[in-house]
Amino acid sequence: MIASMITVGYCTYTRSAGRNRGIEGVHRRIARTLCLGAAVSMGASGWAIVQNVPAKFLLELGGKQIGKADYQFASAKNGFRVKAHYFYVADGSSIEATREAELDQDYKLKSDSLSVHVNGVTQSVSITVDERSGRLNYEGGVTGGSRVTNTLDLRPGTVVFTNFDPSGVQELVYLETTHPQPDHKYWALLALGKGVQVPIELTATAAGEGTLDGAPLLLKHWRLNIAGNQAEIWADLKNNLMEFAVPIQTLTYRRSGFVLKETDEGTAPGPVPAADAVEERSVSFPGDGLKIPAVLALPKNRKGPVPVVVLVHGSGPHDADESIGPNKPFRDLANGLAADGIATLRYDKRTHFAPDTFKDHPDLDHEVTFDAVAALAYASTLPEVDVKRIFLLGHSLGGMMAPVIAADRLQQAAGSVRGIIFLAGGALGIEETLERQLIFQAKLQGADASQLDSIRKQWEEIFQTVNDPATPEDQMVGSPPLRLPERYWRSWVSQDPAGELAKLGLPALVLRGTKDIQIGEEDFQALRKANTAPGSESKEIEGLNHLMMPVAGDSTGQEYFQPAHVAPEVVQIVAEWIGTIR
Repeated sequence: MIASMITVGYCTYTRSAGRNRGIEGVHRRIARTLCLGAAVSMGASGWAIVQNVPAKFLLELGGKQIGKADYQFASAKNGFRVKAHYFYVADGSSIEATREAELDQDYKLKSDSLSVHVNGVTQSVSITVDERSGRLNYEGGVTGGSRVTNTLDLRPGTVVFTNFDPSGVQELVYLETTHPQPDHKYWALLALGKGVQVPIELTATAAGEGTLDGAPLLLKHWRLNIAGNQAEIWADLKNNLMEFAVPIQTLTYRRSGFVLKETDEGTAPGPVPAADAVEERSVSFPGDGLKIPAVLALPKNRKGPVPVVVLVHGSGPHDADESIGPNKPFRDLANGLAADGIATLRYDKRTHFAPDTFKDHPDLDHEVTFDAVAALAYASTLPEVDVKRIFLLGHSLGGMMAPVIAADRLQQAAGSVRGIIFLAGGALGIEETLERQLIFQAKLQGADASQLDSIRKQWEEIFQTVNDPATPEDQMVGSPPLRLPERYWRSWVSQDPAGELAKLGLPALVLRGTKDIQIGEEDFQALRKANTAPGSESKEIEGLNHLMMPVAGDSTGQEYFQPAHVAPEVVQIVAEWIGTIR
């Protein structure tokens, strides 16, 4: 259950938009410097780019176009003036925003103003830089309402980021290619609340190719890490942004007329394990008024009814494979278990195939529980399945919710769930878990003690709001990468996986990789202590990360976007344990 959301409407987390690539190291070639098609002026330390016409982008979420954006970097006295605009419709809201910023000739921020209109309500932010003190002055709020002010340190390489505005990403590309920061580490100033500063890091990776209005382009490619989330940046050799994608959020800004050439870079190494042992069928089942797409994976050589495992995803708008970057953990599990004579049922999350249905009910039951219970009920109707041996497997958030899912299904039909499998399932309170994850990522990106204290204080204040009964359910609370409706937060903070598991009395298998940076040893021990029903087992597996995939060295989360497979040992342990539960 990763803190892996950069807010778009409600919860938003883990699926690749179909263009996922592993890191292949720093690209070795940048063709000769080309004369810029746009006007060029020489800055103090490098090339300063002026755009004669606005750059136009399409905004996509979950593979669907939701809006448009444009920006222009124009020459100004001693630097540049940035004008940007975007408009989109999502989660029942209509959002339109404008940005006007001033940068010096080295692309350093001088001032910035933002105006956002959401369903007729206007919010504005003003940011100015006091160069003498090295501080940022921040003021924001709703027009005609109360205003908030704050003073922040001006950190090197600061870029203002807002959702759905590609101009901040373009600014970052210009900084990186003309005035790169040490170790390629920058700071994003998120125009939210009192202003939030988040460390970001760029890694140059394999170059690529594409077309713009049909004309071929050579491309530069960076991987961006912001608060533990991965994003992909593609620019042409003139440093013009072509595409920015956040796979974990299924969010893409794509320049109008641009097509990125697909490569085999994102293909997992070697053949898919045990792919020849499985017979797959596309099926669907009803749940909460929806028709839920699913994949039933059966052992090819089965003789009679077989056990089945219903697979429940982690956070995010996942497809049935739980695709994360180039990796497909649930497909790996389905194939491996089929080779051991065990069927699986995996399905698309509603936040993947019908995100608009979630906006009226932003809570964990509608995101996870109801559809998982429906999947268990559907599995019991399948003639190929041994209805006395239906198991529930939850990964990450799915593991945290597994006891509640099982309890709800057992209320519908006694004996309908034979056991639970936790893969990297969380057990501790969300407040403790988020602090651990956010602090870990900040340390990883070089945050000092004062910055860490600032992050802790910020989230303490956020959880004071979350835990305040007077906070309206529809109020958005939090800060990127986690800004969610109060209703969602309440459904999250109320979870007690270990307590629910102890009450269930079902046999369970608890598995955790020793290199999991999202689910800690404390989570594992809490579940292990509660896992006392006959037939239960709890194991930590050496060298595996949160995806239950092997990782060389320490896990950072960046390896999620490198091609890999679920460790065969995981499949073996699951299959052998199921074999013991009769």
